[in-house]
Amino acid sequence: MTVFKKILAFTGSILLVIILGGILTSLIHSGLVIATIVIAVAAILFFFSSKAGDRAQMIATGLTKKEYKYIRTNLEEARVKIIRLQKIMTQNKALYSFQERNKTLLLTKRIYGIVKDEPKRFYEAEDFFFSHLDSLVELTEKYAFLEKQPVKDKKIYQTLSDTRTLLNDLSRVIEKDLFTLLNQDVNNLDFELEVAKNSISKQKKKFERGTKDDREQAK
Repeated sequence: MTVFKKILAFTGSILLVIILGGILTSLIHSGLVIATIVIAVAAILFFFSSKAGDRAQMIATGLTKKEYKYIRTNLEEARVKIIRLQKIMTQNKALYSFQERNKTLLLTKRIYGIVKDEPKRFYEAEDFFFSHLDSLVELTEKYAFLEKQPVKDKKIYQTLSDTRTLLNDLSRVIEKDLFTLLNQDVNNLDFELEVAKNSISKQKKKFERGTKDDREQAK
Protein backbone atom coordinates (compact mmCIF):
# COMPACT_ATOMS: atom_id res chain seq x y z
CA MET A 1 0.00 0.00 0.00
CA THR A 2 1.40 3.39 -1.06
CA VAL A 3 1.81 6.24 1.38
CA PHE A 4 -1.06 8.07 -0.33
CA LYS A 5 -3.42 5.14 0.13
CA LYS A 6 -2.36 4.77 3.74
CA ILE A 7 -3.15 8.44 4.31
CA LEU A 8 -6.57 8.00 2.65
CA ALA A 9 -7.33 4.91 4.74
CA PHE A 10 -6.30 6.67 7.93
CA THR A 11 -8.34 9.74 7.02
CA GLY A 12 -11.34 7.55 6.16
CA SER A 13 -11.08 5.77 9.50
CA ILE A 14 -11.02 9.09 11.32
CA LEU A 15 -14.06 10.31 9.37
CA LEU A 16 -15.92 7.06 10.09
CA VAL A 17 -15.18 7.35 13.79
CA ILE A 18 -16.32 10.98 13.76
CA ILE A 19 -19.56 10.08 11.94
CA LEU A 20 -20.29 7.17 14.27
CA GLY A 21 -19.46 9.33 17.24
CA GLY A 22 -21.83 12.01 15.97
CA ILE A 23 -24.62 9.47 15.51
CA LEU A 24 -24.09 8.03 18.98
CA THR A 25 -23.94 11.50 20.51
CA SER A 26 -27.15 12.44 18.72
CA LEU A 27 -28.87 9.29 19.95
CA ILE A 28 -27.68 9.88 23.50
CA HIS A 29 -28.81 13.48 23.43
CA SER A 30 -32.15 12.47 21.91
CA GLY A 31 -32.54 9.80 24.59
CA LEU A 32 -31.83 12.30 27.32
CA VAL A 33 -34.33 14.72 25.85
CA ILE A 34 -36.98 12.01 25.56
CA ALA A 35 -36.25 10.78 29.08
CA THR A 36 -36.48 14.33 30.39
CA ILE A 37 -39.80 14.85 28.64
CA VAL A 38 -41.17 11.53 29.96
CA ILE A 39 -40.12 12.37 33.53
CA ALA A 40 -41.62 15.85 33.27
CA VAL A 41 -44.92 14.53 31.89
CA ALA A 42 -45.01 11.79 34.55
CA ALA A 43 -44.39 14.36 37.29
CA ILE A 44 -47.19 16.60 35.97
CA LEU A 45 -49.62 13.67 35.71
CA PHE A 46 -48.69 12.50 39.22
CA PHE A 47 -49.23 16.00 40.59
CA PHE A 48 -52.69 16.36 39.07
CA SER A 49 -53.74 12.78 39.89
CA SER A 50 -52.59 13.31 43.48
CA LYS A 51 -54.64 16.51 43.68
CA ALA A 52 -57.64 14.71 42.18
CA GLY A 53 -57.18 11.87 44.67
CA ASP A 54 -57.01 14.30 47.58
CA ARG A 55 -60.15 16.05 46.37
CA ALA A 56 -61.99 12.74 45.96
CA GLN A 57 -60.92 11.71 49.46
CA MET A 58 -62.08 15.04 50.86
CA ILE A 59 -65.48 14.64 49.20
CA ALA A 60 -65.81 11.03 50.41
CA THR A 61 -64.70 11.58 54.02
CA GLY A 62 -65.32 15.30 54.57
CA LEU A 63 -61.70 15.59 55.73
CA THR A 64 -58.56 17.19 54.36
CA LYS A 65 -55.55 14.99 53.61
CA LYS A 66 -53.83 16.27 56.75
CA GLU A 67 -56.88 15.56 58.95
CA TYR A 68 -57.34 12.10 57.43
CA LYS A 69 -53.69 11.20 58.05
CA TYR A 70 -53.92 12.50 61.63
CA ILE A 71 -57.01 10.40 62.35
CA ARG A 72 -55.57 7.28 60.71
CA THR A 73 -52.46 7.62 62.90
CA ASN A 74 -54.58 7.84 66.04
CA LEU A 75 -56.71 4.91 64.92
CA GLU A 76 -53.62 2.76 64.43
CA GLU A 77 -52.40 3.66 67.92
CA ALA A 78 -55.84 2.79 69.31
CA ARG A 79 -55.82 -0.55 67.48
CA VAL A 80 -52.49 -1.47 69.11
CA LYS A 81 -53.81 -0.47 72.55
CA ILE A 82 -56.95 -2.57 72.13
CA ILE A 83 -54.81 -5.58 71.17
CA ARG A 84 -52.71 -5.01 74.31
CA LEU A 85 -55.87 -4.77 76.40
CA GLN A 86 -57.30 -7.98 74.97
CA LYS A 87 -54.03 -9.82 75.58
CA ILE A 88 -53.86 -8.71 79.23
CA MET A 89 -57.50 -9.60 79.85
CA THR A 90 -57.04 -13.03 78.30
CA GLN A 91 -53.95 -13.74 80.40
CA ASN A 92 -55.52 -12.42 83.63
CA LYS A 93 -59.02 -13.84 83.72
CA ALA A 94 -59.43 -13.02 87.41
CA LEU A 95 -59.29 -9.33 86.53
CA TYR A 96 -62.86 -9.26 85.20
CA SER A 97 -65.73 -11.64 85.10
CA PHE A 98 -66.24 -13.26 81.69
CA GLN A 99 -69.25 -11.02 81.01
CA GLU A 100 -67.47 -7.80 82.06
CA ARG A 101 -64.38 -8.68 80.03
CA ASN A 102 -66.40 -9.32 76.90
CA LYS A 103 -68.48 -6.19 77.40
CA THR A 104 -65.47 -3.91 77.88
CA LEU A 105 -63.66 -5.29 74.84
CA LEU A 106 -66.84 -5.11 72.77
CA LEU A 107 -67.30 -1.43 73.69
CA THR A 108 -63.73 -0.47 72.75
CA LYS A 109 -63.85 -2.41 69.48
CA ARG A 110 -67.25 -0.98 68.59
CA ILE A 111 -66.09 2.62 69.02
CA TYR A 112 -62.93 1.88 67.05
CA GLY A 113 -64.91 0.19 64.27
CA ILE A 114 -67.39 3.06 63.88
CA VAL A 115 -64.64 5.67 63.60
CA LYS A 116 -62.59 3.47 61.26
CA ASP A 117 -65.57 3.25 58.89
CA GLU A 118 -66.40 6.95 59.28
CA PRO A 119 -63.14 8.81 60.14
CA LYS A 120 -64.91 12.16 60.41
CA ARG A 121 -66.63 10.93 63.58
CA PHE A 122 -63.28 10.71 65.35
CA TYR A 123 -63.93 14.15 66.82
CA GLU A 124 -67.09 12.85 68.51
CA ALA A 125 -65.01 10.29 70.43
CA GLU A 126 -61.84 12.24 71.23
CA ASP A 127 -62.23 11.60 74.98
CA PHE A 128 -62.18 7.88 74.31
CA PHE A 129 -59.09 7.94 72.09
CA PHE A 130 -57.06 10.47 74.08
CA SER A 131 -58.04 9.64 77.66
CA HIS A 132 -60.38 6.79 78.48
CA LEU A 133 -58.72 4.07 76.38
CA ASP A 134 -55.26 5.01 77.69
CA SER A 135 -56.47 4.91 81.29
CA LEU A 136 -58.17 1.56 80.74
CA VAL A 137 -55.04 -0.04 79.28
CA GLU A 138 -52.65 1.44 81.86
CA LEU A 139 -54.80 0.51 84.87
CA THR A 140 -55.36 -3.00 83.52
CA GLU A 141 -51.62 -3.50 83.01
CA LYS A 142 -50.79 -2.20 86.49
CA TYR A 143 -53.46 -4.39 88.05
CA ALA A 144 -52.11 -7.45 86.23
CA PHE A 145 -48.57 -6.62 87.40
CA LEU A 146 -49.57 -6.34 91.07
CA GLU A 147 -51.80 -9.40 90.88
CA LYS A 148 -48.85 -11.52 89.71
CA GLN A 149 -46.66 -10.64 92.69
CA PRO A 150 -46.05 -13.68 94.91
CA VAL A 151 -46.19 -11.59 98.08
CA LYS A 152 -48.92 -9.08 98.82
CA ASP A 153 -49.55 -6.92 101.85
CA LYS A 154 -52.68 -5.12 103.00
CA LYS A 155 -51.83 -2.04 100.96
CA ILE A 156 -51.47 -4.03 97.73
CA TYR A 157 -54.78 -5.80 98.29
CA GLN A 158 -56.44 -2.44 98.88
CA THR A 159 -54.85 -1.02 95.71
CA LEU A 160 -56.09 -4.01 93.73
CA SER A 161 -59.59 -3.53 95.09
CA ASP A 162 -59.57 0.19 94.30
CA THR A 163 -58.26 -0.53 90.80
CA ARG A 164 -61.05 -3.03 90.11
CA THR A 165 -63.61 -0.42 91.16
CA LEU A 166 -61.96 2.18 88.94
CA LEU A 167 -61.89 -0.21 85.98
CA ASN A 168 -65.60 -0.91 86.39
CA ASP A 169 -66.25 2.85 86.47
CA LEU A 170 -64.13 3.29 83.35
CA SER A 171 -66.12 0.61 81.57
CA ARG A 172 -69.30 2.60 82.25
CA VAL A 173 -67.61 5.80 81.04
CA ILE A 174 -66.63 4.07 77.78
CA GLU A 175 -70.21 2.85 77.45
CA LYS A 176 -71.28 6.51 77.58
CA ASP A 177 -68.65 7.29 74.92
CA LEU A 178 -70.37 4.79 72.66
CA PHE A 179 -73.81 6.27 73.38
CA THR A 180 -72.45 9.73 72.55
CA LEU A 181 -71.10 8.39 69.28
CA LEU A 182 -74.39 6.68 68.47
CA ASN A 183 -76.43 9.76 69.34
CA GLN A 184 -76.05 11.12 65.80
CA ASP A 185 -77.30 7.82 64.35
CA VAL A 186 -80.28 7.87 66.71
CA ASN A 187 -81.11 11.46 65.72
CA ASN A 188 -80.80 10.59 62.03
CA LEU A 189 -83.02 7.56 62.49
CA ASP A 190 -85.61 9.61 64.39
CA PHE A 191 -85.64 12.13 61.54
CA GLU A 192 -86.02 9.39 58.92
CA LEU A 193 -88.83 7.80 60.94
CA GLU A 194 -90.62 11.15 61.15
CA VAL A 195 -90.28 11.64 57.40
CA ALA A 196 -91.57 8.11 56.78
CA LYS A 197 -94.54 8.67 59.13
CA ASN A 198 -95.46 11.92 57.36
CA SER A 199 -95.19 10.23 53.98
CA ILE A 200 -97.40 7.32 55.09
CA SER A 201 -99.90 9.74 56.65
CA LYS A 202 -100.15 11.73 53.39
CA GLN A 203 -100.59 8.55 51.35
CA LYS A 204 -103.26 7.34 53.77
CA LYS A 205 -105.21 10.62 53.54
CA LYS A 206 -104.90 10.59 49.77
CA PHE A 207 -106.22 7.03 49.66
CA GLU A 208 -109.13 7.90 51.99
CA ARG A 209 -110.07 10.90 49.84
CA GLY A 210 -109.98 8.75 46.73
CA THR A 211 -112.19 6.11 48.36
CA LYS A 212 -114.65 8.78 49.52
CA ASP A 213 -114.86 10.28 46.01
CA ASP A 214 -115.48 6.83 44.52
CA ARG A 215 -118.36 6.26 46.94
CA GLU A 216 -119.95 9.60 46.14
CA GLN A 217 -119.71 8.92 42.42
CA ALA A 218 -121.29 5.51 42.94
CA LYS A 219 -124.32 7.17 44.57
